[in-house]
Amino acid sequence: MHTVVHAIDGTTQAADLGCTDSAPIASDFLPARRTRVLGTVSTTCTPWTGRAVGVTAVAVAVAVLVGCATAGGTTDPAAAIPAPPVSGMQVVLRAGGHAVGATLADTPAARELAGMLPLTVELTDAWGQAKTGRLPHPVTAEGAARTVQPVPGGIYYWPDTATLAVYYDDIGQSVPPPGLIHLGAVATGMDRITDAGSDVTVRIERSAAAHP
Repeated sequence: MHTVVHAIDGTTQAADLGCTDSAPIASDFLPARRTRVLGTVSTTCTPWTGRAVGVTAVAVAVAVLVGCATAGGTTDPAAAIPAPPVSGMQVVLRAGGHAVGATLADTPAARELAGMLPLTVELTDAWGQAKTGRLPHPVTAEGAARTVQPVPGGIYYWPDTATLAVYYDDIGQSVPPPGLIHLGAVATGMDRITDAGSDVTVRIERSAAAHP
């Protein structure tokens, strides 16, 4: 049992901290914004360990966004799928006057994304983990391998909301099954993605080397 301090009236109440049956499973978690989630968080999905309040708040919010995913391992089969080796089309992500090199995987989903290029996407960074934004059109998810454990440098796709995600950090949280589709990986300039700010316009285009 642990003690919960209510932020509104300062009272305390003994309670076990954990996900309830009614905890939200957010299929639209990737584009979610900080203000709406923090205003509605009533439970936490990870044990209260006495960490700094700021770190815990982020962990709680991320756990809610990913539908009560935990920082530990999972028995879901998709968790064991590593990011596929990337061998495909070379592209460039341009943001704020910087160019970031990346390679799209040789998969149906990644090839459909390549068919949209050049493409401009508005990316948002809500949790200090990934830049995410919706594509103008969905890409195929049929038969695609998925993972619930995205890795920094990976470019992923969340089919439920046609959302593109460029991960640059690992804060120990997994995403809800069936997971993300791996589209490719950033090869150079990852720090420019990290430092691009919370809202950034990114233009994705084929690199000069990709043209015949």
